[in-house]
Amino acid sequence: MADQEVLTIVAPATSANLGPGFDVLALAIDLSNEVLVVRRDGPLVVHVNGQGAGEVPENADNLFCRALASGIDSLDGLEITCHNRIPFGRGLGSSAAAVCAGLVAANALGHLRWSPSDILARAIEFEGHGDNAAACLDGGITALVPGPRALRVQPPDGLALVVVIPEVKVFTDAARGAMPQQVPIADAANGISATAGLLLTLERGYLDEIPEFLMQDRLHEPFRGPLCPGLGALKALTTPGLLGVTVSGSGPSMLLWVEALKASDVAAAAREALAGAGVAAEVRVERVAPTGIRARWEGLEDTRLSRTPG
Repeated sequence: MADQEVLTIVAPATSANLGPGFDVLALAIDLSNEVLVVRRDGPLVVHVNGQGAGEVPENADNLFCRALASGIDSLDGLEITCHNRIPFGRGLGSSAAAVCAGLVAANALGHLRWSPSDILARAIEFEGHGDNAAACLDGGITALVPGPRALRVQPPDGLALVVVIPEVKVFTDAARGAMPQQVPIADAANGISATAGLLLTLERGYLDEIPEFLMQDRLHEPFRGPLCPGLGALKALTTPGLLGVTVSGSGPSMLLWVEALKASDVAAAAREALAGAGVAAEVRVERVAPTGIRARWEGLEDTRLSRTPG
């Protein structure tokens, strides 16, 4: 591809809600999809490798292509290759990564000069919610606030994640359908209080205070928990270094928040607990991705969305 114009976009996985912060808080995970867009003669060509290969469309109906098409006149003349590492239907922001990557590609290919807030607003139109998109675009830990825009918190030193990915799939519509349409005011107030405490604790880097706020949710996890195999077994763990367990987005994936130096021990304990519960799942140690989506033209310096949209 040395003699072709190539746009490479790297979009991270994300985990939304983070316990009490329903539809507001999210974080980026150091696990990413990569999309290559090449200008060439002829009609649109789409390739999908890795996660979703053989399942997702390899044509203009691909979610990346739909987001891309929202900003440019035609997809003809493009060859798109999606290298997917983010599991589909597991609550790890695979759709947000596709949408944000497509919008960033549109911004670059169409010379649109969309701001990060513009891209976030457009992502919300596709997704119906913006927590995953905010973290995908900005990286780190984010809070979605009116605008819409994202407020970002730098991940505290010493924090790691043990990501548990069950084999079963759960899709957002089904997970939202499991939730009640109304909640008591006391439960809503508890969520606001715990979210504020969690954000301040993360911003100050007080890892030992995270458990006080992380597992206080009453809005979604009590209803989505049954969709997450092994959640009870993981919440019962008392392994040193474990700070708490949260459902990742709609589930079924779960995050174990851990002290980085003890992440391997917690991961081993999680594998043992899941095996004892008869739950088939992948367990992997990750970190919070410090940066969000990145776009690069071949031969040019890497750029991050916060500096140069698209």
